[in-house]
Amino acid sequence: LLSTTVWEPGGGLKIFNNDDMEYGYRDSILKREQKEIQPRRVVLTAELELRPEPTEVLMARADGFVARRKETQPSGASMGSMFKNPENYYAGYLIEAAGLKGFRYGGAHISEKHANFFINDEEATAEDVRVLIAEAWNTVRENFGVELDLEVELVGDWKFDEDDG
Repeated sequence: LLSTTVWEPGGGLKIFNNDDMEYGYRDSILKREQKEIQPRRVVLTAELELRPEPTEVLMARADGFVARRKETQPSGASMGSMFKNPENYYAGYLIEAAGLKGFRYGGAHISEKHANFFINDEEATAEDVRVLIAEAWNTVRENFGVELDLEVELVGDWKFDEDDG
């Protein structure tokens, strides 16, 4: 990323360079500020620096990514990776080691293929997903002392107990 143009609440435009974005593991300044700044900032443009490569090299790389994804991630409707990987761990491994692979609630379940993916079995509700999130968070914390952070952004009014991260 060379630069990005962002709409600021209140009507201004601001140009950010790569350093201004403060990128980290699944993180940026925009993500961290979203709870404090309402309405949220909106990215309008991004200027990228790309390197030309032969089409066959790019296609082979893309095919490799798709094959790896099919091998390691479940198909079907999911929200993607539910939790960020905590330092020195993989969230999916912790959820699996806690015995939650295949755990079902309502119309949703924790994937048998990769435990950090929660699958909608066609009729899942937000409450079904909320219960799975709380179960995974609480069980991993109880068994391993690790508090998982959500990777997905929950939109709307999600109610969790005080003990549910």
